[in-house]
Amino acid sequence: MTIMRAAMMIVSKELFLKFIKYSVVGCISVLIYFLSVFVLVELFDIGPIFASTLSFIIMTYISFLLNKKYTFGSDFSYNQLLRFLIVSAIGFTLRHLNLFVRKLRMI
Repeated sequence: MTIMRAAMMIVSKELFLKFIKYSVVGCISVLIYFLSVFVLVELFDIGPIFASTLSFIIMTYISFLLNKKYTFGSDFSYNQLLRFLIVSAIGFTLRHLNLFVRKLRMI
C-alpha cells in the first residue's frame, strides 16, 4: 500500500465519521424541533405558527452547539453563531414565504 493510498483511507474514514456525527446531530435536531412544537402547542396552548417559530430557534441553536462541539470539535464563536443564525433565518423565511404563497393560492 502506498503512502498516498493510506492517507486517502485515513481522510475518508475521518470524513465518513464526521458525516455520521453530522447526521446524528441532524436527527437529534429534528427530534428537538418536533418535541418542542408538540410541547408548546399541546401543553402550553401556543398557536402552531408561533410554536413552530420558537421551536426552530431552539433547534437551530442546539444544532449549532452540538455540531460545533461534537461533530467538528471546535470552540464556541459568537461570529460563527451569528453567521449560522443568519443563514438559518434566511432558510426559515424562504420556507414560510413558500407556505404563505401556497396558502394564498388555495383561497
